[in-house]
Order: sequence, then C-alpha cells, then structure tokens
Amino acid sequence: MKTSVHLKLNKRQWLQILCRTSSILGGGWFLFEQCIMDVLVRVFPKGDERCFKLFNKLGQLLTVCLFLAFYSTRIFAESKLLPDEVQIHGFLTQGFFHTSDNNVYGQSDDGISPGLTEIGVNASYQPFSKLRFAAQGLYRRAGAVDRGSVRVDYGLADLTLFEYDSGKVGIRGGRIKNPFGLYNETRDVAFTHPTILLPQGIYFDRSRSLMLSADGGSFYAEQRTDFGDFNFKFNVGMPSSDLKEIKTIVLAKQNAQGSFDTKPAFATQLNYELNGGEYVLAVSYMDMEFDFNPAPGESLRRSTSRIQPLLFSAQYNGEKFTLTGEYEYRWNTFGNFAAFDGGKFVSESWYVEGSYRILPELQTTVRYDTFDMDISDRDGETAALLSFQKHSAFSQDWVFGLRWDITPSWMVRGEYHRVHGTAWLPQADNPDPQKGIQDWDLYALQLSFKF
Repeated sequence: MKTSVHLKLNKRQWLQILCRTSSILGGGWFLFEQCIMDVLVRVFPKGDERCFKLFNKLGQLLTVCLFLAFYSTRIFAESKLLPDEVQIHGFLTQGFFHTSDNNVYGQSDDGISPGLTEIGVNASYQPFSKLRFAAQGLYRRAGAVDRGSVRVDYGLADLTLFEYDSGKVGIRGGRIKNPFGLYNETRDVAFTHPTILLPQGIYFDRSRSLMLSADGGSFYAEQRTDFGDFNFKFNVGMPSSDLKEIKTIVLAKQNAQGSFDTKPAFATQLNYELNGGEYVLAVSYMDMEFDFNPAPGESLRRSTSRIQPLLFSAQYNGEKFTLTGEYEYRWNTFGNFAAFDGGKFVSESWYVEGSYRILPELQTTVRYDTFDMDISDRDGETAALLSFQKHSAFSQDWVFGLRWDITPSWMVRGEYHRVHGTAWLPQADNPDPQKGIQDWDLYALQLSFKF
C-alpha cells in the first residue's frame, strides 16, 4: 500500500520557506529573502509567473537538501555516531544564467536558466597516521551537456611512504583528481575559486569529464625548504569515457552514433609556494588519448585523438589583493576528423585576474581571458573555409564579479561577462552553430552552501 502527502503551497510561501530555512542554517539569509522578493516584484509585472515558477522548483529542491544537510550534520556532531577519525562535509551550489545571445547551461538566451546545479557529499577516514581513505559523491546538472547525473567524483586510498621533518612521500590509488592548474582539483567547490565561471579556454566545462579525474594511481612528494615549499604530483590512470560533448568538438557534428574509448593518460604538476602561499608558481602537463569507434553503417572512420596541454600558473595572495595569471599551450591531434595539417593544430589560452577584498566578507574581481582554437587561424579564416563561423575560432572575455560571504557557510555572487567570440560555447546548448552571435553578454548569479 502506497501513501503520499502533497503539500500545497503558493509561490510566495515556497520562497519564504526556502529563505527562512536558509536563515536557520546561515544566520543572515533573511535579508537576502527580502532582496529576492523586492527584485521579483519590481522586475516582473503583476501576473507574470515565469520567475516564480523557477523559484518554486528551486525552493523545493533547496529546502529538502538544506534540511537534510543541516540536521544530518547536527546528528553526527551531537550524538557522536561517528568516530573522530571520520570527517563528513558537503556543498550545494545553484547557478542562474541569462545571455543576450547564445546559450550557456540551458536556454539562457533572452531568459533565465537555472541550468547549473551541483550537490556533493564527501567523507574521509584516517584509521592510521599514514593511511587515509576519502571519497565524494556528486550530483551535477549542467544544461544540455549534463542533464543530471550522480557519480563518484573521487574515491581513493592515500598512503604515506616516508615522512620526515621537512616533507613526505606517498602514493594514492583509486579515482583521483588530476592536478592541473590552480583550480582543476577543486573546481566543483564554488568557495575555492573567485568567479562563477572559470576561464573557459583552460577549464572547459564541455571537456570536464575528460580532464577532471582518472581511475589509477598517483605518486606525490612534498618538500619544505628555507626558500619555499615544493609539491610534486604524477598521476597515471584511465579517464572517463563519457565524452558526449567532446564528440561535438572532435567530430564537428552532434549526431554521430559512435563512441569513444579512452586510453591510459598521465598528468603531472610541480608546484612552488613561498611565505605560506603568498606567492604560488606551478607548471602542469597532461597527455590524454582516446579512440572513436563508429557505429555499424556510420560513414565516419575510426580515428585516434590526442590532447596535450601545458599550463603555467602564477598567483600572488596579499592581505586584500590577489593577482592571478595562467597561460596554456595545447597540442591537439584529431586524426581523420580534421581536414588539414594531418589533423594537428595548436590552441592557446591565457588570462589575467585581479581580486580585491573590499570588506572581510565582500570581494570584487576583474578578469580578462582569451582563447584561440588554432594559433594559425586566430581570425577564423580557415574555420570559415570549413563552413564554420569565423568567431567559432576565438573568444575574448571581460569579467566583472562580486562575491559576498554572508556567513562561513553561505556565499552568493554575481558576475557580468562581455564576450567576443564563441570558441568555448558548448555545442550541446547551441545545436545550430550557424546561429551563433559573435558579441554577446552573459549575466550570472550563484548561491552556494557548505557544511
């Protein structure tokens, strides 16, 4: 016998429940409720229910998740159900996007898309001083690129082989995050990076599944010296073969029926820090290879593709000011699918970003980033010969962002992008590449919670 309870609430009641639940969890969230309601009343005319429907669905999702997260952690903390060696944490992030043209994370063109949702729970257990286990489950929804899936984001065993006063050496095994740049290993945790969208010429969302992690092993070494700290990592493993969006980039078509098989890949990084992270320098390199296997009767041929990005990173972290820059030079081989130069070309991307902490809880960020799909075709002339739009070969992006840490557990931020070019746009969200617009605006709002 099945029973169900259906709670009928109007739109304003759902929004108030969401915000008051947030107030219980985070303290100052009640003020944000009032801001939301004022904006809705002013922006949307009476009788226009588009935004209320959006917040109705979001309210139901967040209310349930936040109650579960809050009360589960309170139970663990108060009843001591778990030993001190076990740590449980989690996060929830919801993003909203509007664009003047083109689409990101769903249908954002001349509308509001709540297309980015990430909910993660991680746990670690350290039974011995030199042995640690850690894992994270993640639910992610990212427009048409990922319509909603649950996966093991990482799951590993970490064994310290040698430990001494100035460093240690160890190995990890399992599903391990790839060390690449400043943000790849923590890109899903919104609190760890300054903007909603990371520089897409380097941290592509459309190739996230390939770059993020691999099933295999890792060797690492840490060394502290009088003139700085060094950290070295070397990963070898099998990346995910779920490369639906990669297919549209490599094959230049969205309706291919075949599949990709990944091969063992490696990622390595040497990181240097001075004065406890005041200055950070890093160099990262990855080598990834995968085969396309056409479906029976498909006209496409079997081919091997290879991507080899080399990334240089630098960061200064002052008391109030942070300056960050990264430069990537990437060798690409697309085999039979590229119509020139034997399928080989080189991509280039870089950005410079400055963040200033106006108040302890308020930070503003400005960034300029640029990406060229092929450095021998920076203006898109060759792309046009291949029936692509010129602006699909490049992009330049000015970003202006504001972050408000309401409490240690709650964060809200917004940002504006002025974009020239469409090179990093996901084709899954933009199925007709001939309808892309070269110059466009992107507005984003993000709400994040962690425990």
